[in-house]
Amino acid sequence: MSADKCPERLVVIGGGFVGLHAAVHAAKAGVKEVIVIDISKDVVDRINSSDKDKLHVREPYVLENWDTVHRKIRASTSYSDASGARHFIVAVQTPRRGERVDYTPLRSVAESLAQFLGPGSLVVSEVTIYPGGTYELLAKPLSELSGLRLDEELFVAHVPERLSAGSRKWTPENIPRVVGGIGPRSLEEALKLYRDCLGALVHPVNDIRVAEASKLLENSFRLLNISYVNELKRFFDRIGLDIREVIKAASTKPFGYMPFYPGPYAGGACLPKDSLMLEEKTGSLLLRIARYINESQPLYYAALLLKRIRRSSAKRILFYGLGFKPNSPYPVESPVLRVIEELRSLDPGLEIKRFDPQIPWLSDFASEPEALEWAEIVVRWGYKDRPLNKPVIDLEKL
Repeated sequence: MSADKCPERLVVIGGGFVGLHAAVHAAKAGVKEVIVIDISKDVVDRINSSDKDKLHVREPYVLENWDTVHRKIRASTSYSDASGARHFIVAVQTPRRGERVDYTPLRSVAESLAQFLGPGSLVVSEVTIYPGGTYELLAKPLSELSGLRLDEELFVAHVPERLSAGSRKWTPENIPRVVGGIGPRSLEEALKLYRDCLGALVHPVNDIRVAEASKLLENSFRLLNISYVNELKRFFDRIGLDIREVIKAASTKPFGYMPFYPGPYAGGACLPKDSLMLEEKTGSLLLRIARYINESQPLYYAALLLKRIRRSSAKRILFYGLGFKPNSPYPVESPVLRVIEELRSLDPGLEIKRFDPQIPWLSDFASEPEALEWAEIVVRWGYKDRPLNKPVIDLEKL
C-alpha cells in the first residue's frame, strides 16, 4: 500500500458489511478522508459514534483496525457530502425479494450520485451483478444524468467483493481482486486505486462482464456443489451411510476432487441471490434444480430434528445460534430460522424459542442462563465451546 498514491478523499456508498470493510481498508491504506453514505440513520450514527462496540458490522478486520482509522472515517445520509470527491466505491445491496432480485438500490445510487460527479471521476461498483449490469444500471445512467462521457470524463469499473465473514486469515489486504472497466481508461484508473493505493493483488480483465460473471460463477459453483451433496445426503441417510465418512474417503484423492459438506440450507446474503441472478439471465436448468434442492433442505432437516426430538418426549426446544453460518452474527437468509419455521409447521405442539448472544434482537431471552433454564433440548448451531448442560442436538451433524 502506498499512501502517496491514494486520493485525498474517497466516498463509499453503502455502510454495511462490504462498505465498512472498504472504508476501513482505504483509511488504513492512506486515504485521508473516507466518507460513508448510507440511507440508514442508525448505521450513520453507529459509524460516527467512533465506538467500535456500537458498530453494526462485527468483523475482526473492521473491529481490530477501528481505533486506528475511525478518525479518518465519517458517515452521512446525504449525498451532498460527496461533493468535491472524485473517487467512489459503490457497495449497496441488491437483495432477493422472493423469486426476483431487487436492483433498485443500485439504480438509486445512479440517480443520487450523478449531480456530484465531475470530470475525472472514478466510480467503482463492488455490487454483485449480472454480466452487463454495471453498464446498464450504473454507468449509462450516471453518464446520461451527469453529461460526462464514459471512459473519457467518467470512469466506471467493477471489482466484485470478496470477503470471508469472520475470517482473520482472509482480509481486504490479501484477497486477490478481479478488476474490469467499461473501457481501457476506466480499467487503468481502477487499477491505480486498488493496486497502487489499496495494495490489492489484482487480476485485470479486458471486458467488465468477465469481472461481473466471475463472482456469479464463484457463488453458483458453491451452491451447485452444496446442493448436490445435500441431495446425496438424503439418499445415504435412507440406506444408512454417513455422508461425512463418504466425503472423508473421497477427499483422500489428491487431485480432481474438492470436498463440500451437507447442511440445512446454503444461506447468507450471497449464494441464494447470486444463483437466482445467474439463473434469470442464463435459464440454467442445473441452477434451477440446485436452488429447488436448497430451498427444500430446511424441511428435510426439520423432519430429521423432529425424529430426534420425539424420542425424548421433549416439548421445549431452544435453538442456540441464529446466524447464516455457525457462530455468525448475521441472520440474513439463516438456515436456522428456516428450519424453525418448518419444524413449527410439522409439529405445532412444540414450544420453540431462540437465543443467540450475538443476535439479541432475534433472541427470545435476555441471557443464556434464562434460555437454558427454560429449555428441555438445545438445537445448537455453532458455539461448540459453550458448556450448555442440556441435551444437545448439533444441527451441523444431523
